[in-house]
Amino acid sequence: MNEITCGLCMDLIPLVRDGIASGESRDAVERHVQSCAACRKLYSGAPPPTSDPEKAFRQFRQQARLFYIMLMAFGIFFGLGLTGGSELFYNSLIMPVIGGLGYVLFRWKAAYRVPVLLLLAHGPMNVFRLAGEPERLDGYSLLMWTAIYSVFALTGVLIAGLLHFAFRKEREV
Repeated sequence: MNEITCGLCMDLIPLVRDGIASGESRDAVERHVQSCAACRKLYSGAPPPTSDPEKAFRQFRQQARLFYIMLMAFGIFFGLGLTGGSELFYNSLIMPVIGGLGYVLFRWKAAYRVPVLLLLAHGPMNVFRLAGEPERLDGYSLLMWTAIYSVFALTGVLIAGLLHFAFRKEREV
């Protein structure tokens, strides 16, 4: 059988790693890497292929979940940072998005988890006042603004839940 060149081997290595290459190509690559140090280094340096699609999908879901959590945390802190300023009413747009992200993460449990997260974030932000303003909210105002933001966030949870329900029903039909 003919020996393959380094260029051809380097082209075939990703296909072998992904499990897409034919048996003949895989054998040719394995024979070539036994005699070529540079290709062997490239072949052994790459992570092993993920032949389990379920595992790859779980890893993707974990990464997407982490991204949603970070996006939600940023939105909460950004939105709560606007409380003392003139941009306060941007929260009428930000908080429903936070509620929608909460629904994606927690499903219907977001109805109580998102308001709790808002309260848990709003208290320390009020104490440390990340926006640098000398004014702090008193306890009543803090609870009032948290309740208002929670209503906006719950609206987002409701909208996301209804959309999820509608699209799930559409797929079943």
